[in-house]
Amino acid sequence: MATAQNLPSKYVKLAKAQLGEDPENISAHVEALRRWLSSMPHLTCPDNDNFLLMFLRQGKYVHAKAQARLDNFCTLSTNKSIGDVVWGTSLDLKSKELDNYLNAGIHLPLGYMEDGKMCMWIRPGAWNPDEMSIGQTFYYAYKVIFMIISDPRTVIAGTVFLVDFTGSTPRQVINDPNDMKAWSRFMQEALPLRPRRIIFYTEGKILDTFMSFVMFYAKEKMKQRIVQCGSDIGKAFEAEPGLKDLLPSDVGGNGKPLEDLIQANKRRFLEFYGKGDPTATIK
Repeated sequence: MATAQNLPSKYVKLAKAQLGEDPENISAHVEALRRWLSSMPHLTCPDNDNFLLMFLRQGKYVHAKAQARLDNFCTLSTNKSIGDVVWGTSLDLKSKELDNYLNAGIHLPLGYMEDGKMCMWIRPGAWNPDEMSIGQTFYYAYKVIFMIISDPRTVIAGTVFLVDFTGSTPRQVINDPNDMKAWSRFMQEALPLRPRRIIFYTEGKILDTFMSFVMFYAKEKMKQRIVQCGSDIGKAFEAEPGLKDLLPSDVGGNGKPLEDLIQANKRRFLEFYGKGDPTATIK
């Protein structure tokens, strides 16, 4: 994993071009945000450089934006949300439910494209609502996303989400507007994430209600980054050419097989959280 102080040259250039980052000023920015955090008695969270830099970079070093997002992140991580689950609750790495979740491959980080962006493949059809509640599914999604944003390359270059509804049924699609509102708020106002594109694939008539929720709660900038492919994965590759090298051949790509991607994500997840769950320190 790249560290805040030891980035590949590609990402140093991207950070300067897209975020206005000056390596010589990083320490001063981090220390200023750390001082602000220490003056906020209602916020308890990690204060290491990498954690604070996620919020500074997401806000392009505008401290008011970084502070607001960090405050929202801590608040929403510790409140009961979808399914009355608290996302900041510590993981049980020996949980059978977690093992089932990881083996299903519902939320799969695919890696980084040539242009630097991280790609996340979301597969609602892989979720079995009879075995796992929607609350637990979003809890684990939160943990996966925190893992990928902990690598500074993700925040610097941004993320492409491919939401693949292949094999999905109405039961596997969010139809509760309160759940959609909660997740949309978290993604847009709390996560130190830079979504560069959201691609919907094999979205059909059964998703009309879901898509209406998406468009209602999405901010204008986010709406402009949405691509709807229908059954044509080629539209996704036109929007993000680098995606083709990361997706498996059965989705039209040139990447590794699905099971290889699932097991690679499982290993990375268990290794990352095997060192401790940073989100569990948020109060």
